[in-house]
Amino acid sequence: HVKMASGGGFQFAEPGAGANSAKIQQLVAHAQQCMQRYDLDAALKFYEKAVGFEPDNTDLLDAAGELCVEAGRSDDATKLFTRSIELKPNENSCKYMNLGMLAAGHDCLNYYRKGMELMGNELHAALGAGNTALVTKLKNQMCSGYCSICELHMTDLCDEEGAEQTCEQSLQKAKEFVPDSIDLWVQWANLKLVQSNAEDGMKFTYKALSLTKKLEETEKPSLEVRCSIVKLLIECEQLDEAEEYGRGLLEVDDQYLETWYLLALINYHQANFEEGFHCSSSAIKVLEAEGVEDEEQAARIQELHDEIESKLPPGYATSAEAGGAGG
Repeated sequence: HVKMASGGGFQFAEPGAGANSAKIQQLVAHAQQCMQRYDLDAALKFYEKAVGFEPDNTDLLDAAGELCVEAGRSDDATKLFTRSIELKPNENSCKYMNLGMLAAGHDCLNYYRKGMELMGNELHAALGAGNTALVTKLKNQMCSGYCSICELHMTDLCDEEGAEQTCEQSLQKAKEFVPDSIDLWVQWANLKLVQSNAEDGMKFTYKALSLTKKLEETEKPSLEVRCSIVKLLIECEQLDEAEEYGRGLLEVDDQYLETWYLLALINYHQANFEEGFHCSSSAIKVLEAEGVEDEEQAARIQELHDEIESKLPPGYATSAEAGGAGG
């Protein structure tokens, strides 16, 4: 009944293919088992079948869309969320927030605004029902949404009239929902540095750092967020603090590229070229082992590596590699 795209993909046929709800539940249960094994492709195949049977079931469309985002299938995710919005435009804020992440410019802003309007309603209902777990979750999502609006006005919409004011107002609102959000303070520190307010930039960077240090490892933000704190410390010229914190990140994952790159950059700025060379060599070894996913990042690493090498005595790199100094 459902035409499947040759490479997989979601096709919306007319509903009423005769699958009963038990069949749909079974397909979703299989998909969830695959997700527990982190087999996203297999999980998506079950969702494709389920959506084929019930293309007007917005719960299915939204769940499949979120899985597509996770699997990096942004075209399918956009298709699923867009259909869900056509069917039920005033339910589930998450589909709008997801579409916002996948869109750019004014489209992105419109999705975020609609999503946050719905999220505000969901929060009001959760407060009324006394559902504290949901209240906490929605407050975090509201905070994150306002941070995203700020980020959008620092990038795609930076030339819009009042962009700077929008950034400040968005972060003030984010703070009302989650005053101890690490993402919030990272974003605010970035904004202050863009505004050439070095004093507040440093103050907010250390606020993000101290909040992170208080958390247990399992509760800490992603390495991406923690690397952005290292970057902020470098921008604030707090190189010793940046190096100490960066070294700690290697203990969490010594194959995370950006950590090695930032440590190489810190050592370069401190004229510790031998240690810098070790760090940039380590980054290149990770690239060689795992392959290039981000061309721009790979080019940045290679450029820094070459620059550090040019500061070392002739022949140093060859002897260092022979002696395993890059490992």
